Amino acid sequence: MKITKFEHSGFMVEDSGKILLCDPVEFENHFPNLMNVIAIIVTHKHNDHLQPGIIGRFPNAKVFSTIDSSMLLPNAVIAQDGSIQDVENFHLEFFGESHAPVVDGKAPCQNVGVVINDTIVNPGDSFDLPAKFDTSVSGQATGRPKVLFAPLSAPWCKISETVDFVRRARPENVIPFHDSVLSELGKGFNNNVLKSACEDLGANFAPLKVGESLTI
Repeated sequence: MKITKFEHSGFMVEDSGKILLCDPVEFENHFPNLMNVIAIIVTHKHNDHLQPGIIGRFPNAKVFSTIDSSMLLPNAVIAQDGSIQDVENFHLEFFGESHAPVVDGKAPCQNVGVVINDTIVNPGDSFDLPAKFDTSVSGQATGRPKVLFAPLSAPWCKISETVDFVRRARPENVIPFHDSVLSELGKGFNNNVLKSACEDLGANFAPLKVGESLTI
């Protein structure tokens, strides 16, 4: 499988010519023209993750998102904690319920994370993990993800929390995302902290730029 990063939290996974998109958006960069997009996952309704105009470019793709995104994505399949879906090459396991709080005690909206083909973990805007990959859940963790997407910065996130998140998951590879809120200098600062944490865990740190890929 080939993972290609787009802006902010967007990325695609290619497997045998088929493409799955997560949170495709465009800000400074135009979203590329793609063929064979069969599935799109939108983790939540905020417009740095959900832009209906981008979704509309792929009318044949099956779209998955949260209940409170349904007004913007009326044809989406509702994805909830514990639900499982298969779309051709992709096996999807959804987890989590809420966006991480910006203000303590108040979740801004629903949020759903996804495990793709039992190897790639995208938490959306949260620090949630499925129990099978979460070492903080006593006796539950049965493996480690091959790839973990880890938030680099946000109003709901500081880098020390991301480090704790990565330590809980103990992945083989870490791709930082949710990074458009930082300048290039700020990305460098936070990437250095996250890279050090990955080295301590023996994980490969892969700070992909827009358009760059990791093959697993």
